[in-house]
Amino acid sequence: MATIKDVAERSGISIKTVSRVLNGVETVRPKVRAKVEAAIRDLNYRPALAARQLASGRSHVVVMLVPDVAAWYYSCMLLAAAQACRAVGYHLVVEVFDRAALEADEDWRIGLSCDADAVIVLPPWSDHPHMVRALEALGLPAVRIAGRDAGYGRVLDVHDRGIACELVTHLIGRGHQRIAMIAPPSDRLASEERHLGYRDAMAKAGLSVPEVFVVRGGMTFESGEEAFGRLMALPLRPTAIVAVNDATALGAMTTALRLGFRVPGDLAFTGFDNSTESRSAYPALTTVEQPFDAMARKAVLMAIGREGEDMPMTPRIILRASSEG
Repeated sequence: MATIKDVAERSGISIKTVSRVLNGVETVRPKVRAKVEAAIRDLNYRPALAARQLASGRSHVVVMLVPDVAAWYYSCMLLAAAQACRAVGYHLVVEVFDRAALEADEDWRIGLSCDADAVIVLPPWSDHPHMVRALEALGLPAVRIAGRDAGYGRVLDVHDRGIACELVTHLIGRGHQRIAMIAPPSDRLASEERHLGYRDAMAKAGLSVPEVFVVRGGMTFESGEEAFGRLMALPLRPTAIVAVNDATALGAMTTALRLGFRVPGDLAFTGFDNSTESRSAYPALTTVEQPFDAMARKAVLMAIGREGEDMPMTPRIILRASSEG
């Protein structure tokens, strides 16, 4: 098992400085910290948590709040955040909250099962007013990933609006003018940025957006099925449907195929997140791939006050048969 001495020898940094890195001392130079963190990863070094807590007065625990650990987006972010925490000598603890209780109760509170140094909240809940109030009541340093609004904690911008605009602009370039969107369930949520990006692209192209072309859904497969039925009942139907996430897009596209529509001949579809299902669907779904590792690492460093390095977070469009046939 590796020791702190091994880390010092591998990194070429003194044991005293390695200890300062492990204890989160902010005055360590970024390049020195990077060398120590690389050595920790290479050696799979695991300092004794109890000893570090006693020496530093910190828990060395970061909590990530999620409503569901099985959903694609959440599972990817949890894995990436766990690795990011491990790289800097922290532990990730996952706390699952009841989304229905959060929505219904203005006085909803966050109950943690352990002491923590910081909390990270994932979209779409990072802008929900009940969540923001609960974070403030909790009083810990907080990072709200993909948040849009000012409020308690810090916001990590993941550039959803810009990439959503690019995606819709691509559809317009393919000749689509009647483009509908299955939007997030509420404009209070962080994922509303994707809806705003859709409107940006349509406005830049001089295309109108009839209000009936924007259907708000629950970001689930079933909500995609329901939204598709509403859009197809319109007197003038869209020729392309942009969905807020892959699950919604696949619900809509599967319904279209079941009803005999040709994809993309009659209707083009796009999603967001590049889930496993988006790749295995037939036809495969055009979507957006997010830089989960970079997002998680940046969020963890912001949460524990160790940011400083420049970490580009660039989402990219994955073009597939659902829009490209």
